[in-house]
Amino acid sequence: MSGGPTGATADPLDRLKNTFFVPLVRRNRYTIQQVVGEGAYGVVVSAIDNVTGDTVAVKRIMRLFEHMSEATRILREIKFLRVLNRHENVISIRDVLLPDDRDKFDDVFVVFDYMPADLNRLLRSDIPLSPEHIRWMMYQLTRALHFLDALHVYHRDLKPSNILINADCDLRICDFGLARASFHGTIETAFWTDYVATRWYRAPELIMSYTANYSTAIDMWSLGCIFAEMLNYGRPLFPGRNAFHQMQLIRETLGTPDPAALKNIPHTKTKQFFMSLPRKDPPDLRQFFPEASQAAVNFLGRLLQQDPERRPTAVDALLDPYFEGLYEPADSAVPDPIPQHEFDFERKKLTVAELRALFYEEILLYHPETKAQGRQDPNALRYDVSSQADNFRGQFRQMRDGIAEDNFVSEPRQRLGNLWERTKSIEANQEAMEGLVREVDMEAEKDDDQMIR
Repeated sequence: MSGGPTGATADPLDRLKNTFFVPLVRRNRYTIQQVVGEGAYGVVVSAIDNVTGDTVAVKRIMRLFEHMSEATRILREIKFLRVLNRHENVISIRDVLLPDDRDKFDDVFVVFDYMPADLNRLLRSDIPLSPEHIRWMMYQLTRALHFLDALHVYHRDLKPSNILINADCDLRICDFGLARASFHGTIETAFWTDYVATRWYRAPELIMSYTANYSTAIDMWSLGCIFAEMLNYGRPLFPGRNAFHQMQLIRETLGTPDPAALKNIPHTKTKQFFMSLPRKDPPDLRQFFPEASQAAVNFLGRLLQQDPERRPTAVDALLDPYFEGLYEPADSAVPDPIPQHEFDFERKKLTVAELRALFYEEILLYHPETKAQGRQDPNALRYDVSSQADNFRGQFRQMRDGIAEDNFVSEPRQRLGNLWERTKSIEANQEAMEGLVREVDMEAEKDDDQMIR
């Protein structure tokens, strides 16, 4: 037993540290530092890797098999992040902890590189980004989308909250739960009933349509919306209340689609909507972004083409004059393809036991020593998963003061400045980044003062 406080007098964080991992995993090498987020399906903590000394993020996904569709989505995401871990602008999985009981585990612990914030939180902080910050961020995102495009992977949910950022101004795309891969390079058809929440970043060819043919051009449109938001001081360009309002905002900003663009809109009501309105010529985008450079406005116009066939591919975008001086030929290299068998499970109707076995096979890829043994420890601990998970959630609620329930895996805004202040390895744009850090700290202090009052 530990020599620290116990029972009702124990510190909530100490209790969390003692119950977050136990008794669900073996050979745990991580020490919890603090909670950084909680969502419907799990909790995220920052932790120290006791082997490397690195700060990492550990996400505990609880009661995994209660909803098979959600479990399938999580397995898909874990697989995507493993096969996509070759790119520095895509979040990578460092480890998936080995469960103590291969036949009964219901929780999964995924270890990521620690990124202290996301782009959404940064944009909502009212801190202006310099043109060079925006250009460097956009280049990284475009570089990552080329990597996905070359692998015929569609992210399908690109938005600021799915873009993580650290103090070095490095970006990494995350949340591949809605991603899909095409293994024949053909345009796909899919249902979009799970895509409503991110309407503001959805391409016109998908709005008001439950099914649609699509290509990686949908991600390029989302990239354009994110770019506009950065140029617009954190204000979304198309904050539609519903599908029709979304289309109205697009028309007001970009004009009426021409016949070629309308031809590529599959939904009849969408076409009728545009045809019923007086024609509006495309306005000059500079009126919406008067402080942006001409190169930035021109690039934005290319990304926000209403006809998906006219949008640039990611590799074409890398060569845009906006990125002059940043482009390197290695950034447009074509990676090896994704093996098709990785996602065969999505075409089968699986039982809970079969899906759990697939999770275990995936976890073993991070533990080659156990995979080589070919068996589980016969003395594996048996436990009541529900009671452990429920007990943990109850303890966690006592210490989540100020942290909203969300799937967000980064730091809340009020802590961002302190985290960035501790980061000393800023290499690129050092003076500009140091100024940004000071502004973030000042903003955080204001928030703290308001909380105290």
